[in-house]
Amino acid sequence: MDQWTKKYLSILNVEAAAPNYEFLQRLVEAHLHRLPFEVCSKYYYFSTKKDNELIPSKEKFLDNFLERGFGGNCYILNIHFGELLQSLGFEAKFVRARGGNNHLALMVTIEGKSYYSDVGYMAPLFEPLLIEKEPYLIRCGEEIIIKKEKELEYLIDRRTGGKSFVVKTIEWVPVQLESFKEDIFHSHRDEGENPFMRRIVATIFKERVSYAVVNSKLIIKSDQHIQVQNFEDKDEWLNMMQSTFNLHKQDLEFALNFLKERNVLSFN
Repeated sequence: MDQWTKKYLSILNVEAAAPNYEFLQRLVEAHLHRLPFEVCSKYYYFSTKKDNELIPSKEKFLDNFLERGFGGNCYILNIHFGELLQSLGFEAKFVRARGGNNHLALMVTIEGKSYYSDVGYMAPLFEPLLIEKEPYLIRCGEEIIIKKEKELEYLIDRRTGGKSFVVKTIEWVPVQLESFKEDIFHSHRDEGENPFMRRIVATIFKERVSYAVVNSKLIIKSDQHIQVQNFEDKDEWLNMMQSTFNLHKQDLEFALNFLKERNVLSFN
C-alpha cells in the first residue's frame, strides 16, 4: 500500500481490509462524515488555476484537506475517492449523471454486482446502492427515489416536503475520466446562470445528521427534525462555518470576496 493510500485511510479513520461490500460501505460513510462537499475550494482553484487545471492532484487534495479543511465538489471528491478505491483493489469506474451541471459518480463492482457509490452529491447516500433494484430512501429530511427510465438509465430524484429539488439521470455505463473534461469546464463557467459559481454551498454529515449551508442559511436535518438558522452577522457566519465544516477564515473570506466581486452575497 502506498503512502497516499495510507494517508487517505488515516484521514477517514478506517483500517484497510479486503475489497468487499462491508469495507466499501465503511469507506463511503466515513467519507461523507469527514470530507465536506463545499465550493470555497472551487473558487480558490478557479482563481489560482495554472494551465487550466481545475482539479487538484491527489496529493494536493489530501494536503489541502489537512491544512485548510477543503473537501470539494463532485468531481474532486468522487475522482479522488475512486482513485482510493482502485488503490485498495476495488473495481471502481466513473459514471455520468446528466442534468444541469452534469455529475460524476462511481460504479463499484464486487463479486459481479455493480453498486452506485457517491460521496460528492450532498446526499445521505451512506451505502453503495444496487440501482437495478430501484432503491427508495427516506433520511435526513429528504426522499431519494431511483427509478429506471430505460436501458442503462436511471432517474435519481431528491425531494423534500414532497417536492423535487434536484433531479438527474444516471447513465449506468462506465466512462473514461477524460470524457468529463467539458463537463468540468462547464461547471466552472463564470456566469450568473451557473448557481455553483454564485453562492456558498457546503454539506457534511455528523452522526448521520446533515449540516448544509446555502449562503447565509444553515439547515440541520435529521430523520426527525429540520432546523434552519439564518446568519446576518458575518463574524457569526464565519465562526459557524469554521466550527461546522473546519474551513479556515481566510478561505471563507476569499470565497465571500469572490462572490462580492460578482455582486452576490454581501454581509452588512
